Amino acid sequence: MQTIHIKRIYVDNGHIRRNIRDIRGLKETIADAGLLQPILVQQAEHGYKVIDGARRLEALKALEVQELIIGKDVIVDDEETEADFKFKQLIANVQREDINDIELGHAFVVLKEKYGYQYKEIAEIIGKTPHYVAAKVGLAKRLIPEVQELVVKNWEAAKCIRDTLKEESGDAEEPYSMNVKIIEDIARLPAELQRASYEFIRDKEMDTGEALRYLRKVKVGLEEARAEEDAEEAGLEVKKYLEKIYRDVDKLSVTIKSSPVVDNEKVASTIEELITRLNLLYMEVKAGSKKSTGVATDL
Repeated sequence: MQTIHIKRIYVDNGHIRRNIRDIRGLKETIADAGLLQPILVQQAEHGYKVIDGARRLEALKALEVQELIIGKDVIVDDEETEADFKFKQLIANVQREDINDIELGHAFVVLKEKYGYQYKEIAEIIGKTPHYVAAKVGLAKRLIPEVQELVVKNWEAAKCIRDTLKEESGDAEEPYSMNVKIIEDIARLPAELQRASYEFIRDKEMDTGEALRYLRKVKVGLEEARAEEDAEEAGLEVKKYLEKIYRDVDKLSVTIKSSPVVDNEKVASTIEELITRLNLLYMEVKAGSKKSTGVATDL
């Protein structure tokens, strides 16, 4: 029997599973029943990198297993490209409950940006909708890193408590765990609002409906604040133009009075045209016309 020493098998930094999590239960299962599913690896320059079986590998290391039998404990897959390697990792993990949505999102991003897979193509291969893939990508790309870490930490803590309750068969209330739809909606907020919104929803233990309504209010408030800022900015712009007109009128007056060669009749005609246009603008502003330039009431 050919074997591979366990130290030659490793999980590379780009592996889809970023967090190995608690392996105590898996360790006990392997100790009692042996390795029921072999670890899938690909030969690399410095040993063998894991395609599928990162948690199983850690459990075997914890059990101080030294050698893995090729074909029984470990399967070596050499005939594949790096893109195929990543996709096998994804396919092997996507249906499992113990891989989180943020890890999936990062895997989808890598498959597209590094290996050229389109999100629609990924969705078809893994048997999910394009919306499902896009939502997970949103978590990876829009949710700020500190909130990603916080979300995963809280998910793991809740899962650990839930598993403990199951083992003890107690009647204690299960811990609060935020629905991923809420997290996806938080990811659509500006970065500066994400952590506060997440923590507020978590601390209030809102259900999905309550949380989504709260987030809608946050977005409406944000839109209103932006509208106020835009209006204020427009008002300042108009004020700047009016002040410039005052200055230009003063300069024009001085120039006309000090120049002996000015054609007074032509100047008077031009001023009359300007007065007519200003009168029209005055009436529009006074009437609150939609064509108004946004002149504020205090200008």
